[in-house]
Parts: sequence; structure tokens; C-alpha cells
Amino acid sequence: MIKKDDNIILIIGNGPSILKYNFGRIIENFKNVGRINNFKIKNYSNNIGSNTSIWFNGGNQNLIIPKIIPEKIIVFVPYDLQKKDFNKIVKRTSKRLKVGDKEYTLIKKSEMLKYEKITNIKRPTTGLNSILWAMQKYKTVLIHGFDFFEKNNDHYYDSFFIKKIANLKRFLKVDKHDHIAEKKYVTKLIKDKKIFTLKEYLK
Repeated sequence: MIKKDDNIILIIGNGPSILKYNFGRIIENFKNVGRINNFKIKNYSNNIGSNTSIWFNGGNQNLIIPKIIPEKIIVFVPYDLQKKDFNKIVKRTSKRLKVGDKEYTLIKKSEMLKYEKITNIKRPTTGLNSILWAMQKYKTVLIHGFDFFEKNNDHYYDSFFIKKIANLKRFLKVDKHDHIAEKKYVTKLIKDKKIFTLKEYLK
């Protein structure tokens, strides 16, 4: 049985590998569960549970607002965007999230720049940013469903049609994220036991 430990956080990514595991009941026992961007619970609770205490997102224009807003919202807007017009970013983010500017935490541009320097990766994804943020706040960081778009741009919740569109776009334009570098960085964090995968933690 997982103890509801304040010092442990589980961050659930949106990779298709999630569908290989029925960890839903186990995930329900964690006190701190973070989910990313347009995560979906409906029809997937057997795989990933439903409790969500933190919503990590990038303040993107295509965000889908959860029906139940988690108690904590952490927003990662890239450093190069924040340095241009911070006030505009704040106003835009509140509008996109449909909440007041006191109801979410926008990670400061100095911290976003720090994440880039630590990883040597320009514009880390929301997933990687959430890991870096969590490592500063919690003693133990667990991750699940981080596939780093190795084979395609799929998410576990994508329909067949959406998958086709996403992967077509991937071939038509250069991706703004360096998924290969991110995988190497996170793999090293796991190897050095600075973070853990949920699968290994449960063994």
C-alpha cells in the first residue's frame, strides 16, 4: 500500500505507454499527483487513476480546461516568450486558463532560464519542466508515461484521426522541442536515482 506521503510526488505524462499498465488504484493512493497539459481521465481511470492535485501546463492556446480544476496550477511559459512582454503573458495566461492571476503560479522567467541552463536544452517541454520543478519541492519524484515522442507525436488519449494529423505535422515542420536530448537527460536522472519511474518504484 502506498502511503499518502507529503514528500512524494507522482508526475503522469501523456505517452501511449500508459495504456500498458492498470495502475489506477495504486495512483489513487498518492497524495501528490501532477498531470500535464491536456490530460484526460475519463475512460482511462483504470490506467492512470483520477486524483489530480497539480495541473502542469504551458499556458498554450490549445489548452483544454479540466472539468475539475486541481487545487494547484503550475504554468511554464518559455523564457524567450516571458522576456518579451511579461504583463501580456500574465493577462493571456489568465484568459486561457479561465482563472484569475492569483489562482495559478506562473514560474518566473529567471527560473525558466535556469531550467534551460541546467539541462542545456532550449525550451524544455512542460513535462521536463514539471520534473525540474518537482525536484526542488519534493524529496522523491516519480514519473509515469514519459515516452518523449520517440516514435511519433501520439498521446494516450488521441483518436486515430488526431494521431494522423499530429504525425503529419511532425514531418512538415521542425519540432520546437529537442525530445532526444530530453530523453537522455531524464534517463540520466533515473540512472543516478534522482528520480524514479513508477514501475520501478512499485517493485
